[in-house]
Amino acid sequence: MWLPLARASAEHTPALADIEAVAERAAAHPGSPHALRLTAQLVAHPTQVWSDEAVNRHARTLLQAAAARSDDETQDAVEELRQALVNAGQVDAARV
Repeated sequence: MWLPLARASAEHTPALADIEAVAERAAAHPGSPHALRLTAQLVAHPTQVWSDEAVNRHARTLLQAAAARSDDETQDAVEELRQALVNAGQVDAARV
C-alpha cells in the first residue's frame, strides 16, 4: 500500500524526506511497477546532493533484480528506471 502512496507523493512533491530509506525500501520490491517508477522519480529529480549516490545505488540494485525477472507488467517501468539512471549519468545501467 505504501508504494502507490509514496509514488504519488514523489510525483507531486519531489522533495521527499529521507529519500535514501525510501529508495532502499522500494528496492526490496523488484516485481512492483510502483517501486520501479517511484525509484525512477527519485533518480530523475534528486533533491539532496549528498544522498544521490545512495539513491542511485539502490536504484541499480532494483534495476538488476527487476530486469532479471521482467514481465509484461513491469517491462515499461524497468525501462523508465533504466532511462532515469542513464540520464543521471549512470550510463552503464543501459547494459543491465
